[in-house]
Amino acid sequence: MVLQTDRLFLRPLLPSDADALFLLHCDPLVVRLTTGGQPMSRNQSDELLDLYLREAREFGLTFFAVFEKQPDGDLLFAGRCGLRSFKHDAVEIGYCFSNRASGRGLATESASLIVADAFGRLGCPKLVGLVRPTNHQSQMVLKKLGFTHSGMTSHRDINYLSFERNKAEWPVPSLEQTSRRSS
Repeated sequence: MVLQTDRLFLRPLLPSDADALFLLHCDPLVVRLTTGGQPMSRNQSDELLDLYLREAREFGLTFFAVFEKQPDGDLLFAGRCGLRSFKHDAVEIGYCFSNRASGRGLATESASLIVADAFGRLGCPKLVGLVRPTNHQSQMVLKKLGFTHSGMTSHRDINYLSFERNKAEWPVPSLEQTSRRSS
């Protein structure tokens, strides 16, 4: 499945994305905002990709490679965005964009597509976003998407601000209205 907007092209992550993801996970902005200042090793980055691919097979929860469309028709890798298993009643939304791609609404635009797909096609009852307290950029993205702060939580031995959005509260326009979708 492919998701698109006028500016973005999203396709499911592939094993061949390992190099691009490792570079993303070493980006200074990504390191500062998502890993508490410690860059991922190549092995950690590859394990995360393997986790995303396994959850796609087992649960149908997809993480997408996000590309910014260029005027010449090329696609420039900007980051990743997608869904992971969280708890029995919720799915976690996550996104990560390079410094070059930050500050222009690409995370909000791509996460909006993911939320619409989660509540529409996948029928997820609730989405959760976990953000480090110092990551104000990601907090703003979730707030723009209508998520509400629901407290602090510890997940994978890290303290996060937790944000939630329920399907019942989500106006779900069809993806065809907000973007072009193809299988």
